[in-house]
Amino acid sequence: MKRSIAALVCVLAFSAISVSGQIFKLPQLGPKPTPKPVSTPTMGGPVQTPNNSGNNSGPSNAQPPTATENPVLLKTTLDIRCDTENRYWKMPTESNYTSWIPQLKFKVRYAGATKLRLMAEYFTPDGKSWFTETLGTNMSNATEKTVDINSERGSGRFEGKSTIATGLFGVKITDSRDGSVLFQGKFKVGKFKYGPNIPMFKNQNDFFVDQDWNLPIGYVWLNWKDRNAPAPTVSMWIKGEMRLDDLEARLFYNGEQIATTDDMGAAESVQQRYPNSLENKETHRWELFNFEWYKYKYAANTQGRNMFRQARFMNDSDGSYAVKVFHKGVQIREASFSVAGGMIADNGIASSNNFTDGKTIIPVKIMGDKDKWSSATWKSDAFYANPLSGFTWP
Repeated sequence: MKRSIAALVCVLAFSAISVSGQIFKLPQLGPKPTPKPVSTPTMGGPVQTPNNSGNNSGPSNAQPPTATENPVLLKTTLDIRCDTENRYWKMPTESNYTSWIPQLKFKVRYAGATKLRLMAEYFTPDGKSWFTETLGTNMSNATEKTVDINSERGSGRFEGKSTIATGLFGVKITDSRDGSVLFQGKFKVGKFKYGPNIPMFKNQNDFFVDQDWNLPIGYVWLNWKDRNAPAPTVSMWIKGEMRLDDLEARLFYNGEQIATTDDMGAAESVQQRYPNSLENKETHRWELFNFEWYKYKYAANTQGRNMFRQARFMNDSDGSYAVKVFHKGVQIREASFSVAGGMIADNGIASSNNFTDGKTIIPVKIMGDKDKWSSATWKSDAFYANPLSGFTWP
């Protein structure tokens, strides 16, 4: 933390700052806009506690999510995909005959000292048990006590297991120590033809898990990488392949634009979901982006407030917010959230659906014709057949 503070002080001594490979101009000195008073909506978040002290220069009540000795699967990180190989064990003499097996990865919040022993059991579309695998573990973030969990990549994993079938497959993730179920759901598998359209490649397909359900679902949360001044962050999924330089996210407060990622902000790619082949990127590739603005922060303590003197602080700015995302100057996304008592107002969706990520779930309006997607999948397929209670989409 000392190194990051020192680095920031050095950067502020110059006329520009570089974030994620982009150059940003420093803001002009001047008075901070006075926020318009608004009514306070009902709060219900389990992680953030309202602080109604107004211009608070002391410690805040917001705290990062905490871990316990019981592993908790973070649902927003769960990624189920098809791992495709150019052979099929039932047809050993055939070449260019693709088949697939499921592959998992996700994060678990966990503070225990005992090594995690998690397993995944998969089911065929007719409900029969397919196979079970032991999941690998790797400490991801020691500060936030998160652990990376994933399917292991040992040799021979396709033998006797891979399939060429498509449809709705099942998955159950359990703790083998006590048999507790961390997650249970279903994932929809499709396929597309790739490669030359000649007889020798007639059985060459790529298999994929349909991820269109992600697109209408966004998140707003505090990114606690900086414990003094965490960034209020908005996350959205976009379909197809993106260049970060082509994306801009503008932040509006009570109808007035107050920040843009083109001026001391950042767009960051944090998750990608796609099949093995590089074809059909526009229809079979999904990417999650985080948008942050360094002119808009949350002051967790006095030090954080002093580090970003030219920023507007969420602590002092109750009201209505909107985020508009542009691709090459054309708007493609829009979402809104509220701040009350200096905290992100909880709409109750995350808590009522047992999410423990510390994120507020918000609907995302999809605009333009860039995304080739099925707009109905979120109703049944969200979070792998665990649709959100209380979630509505325009």
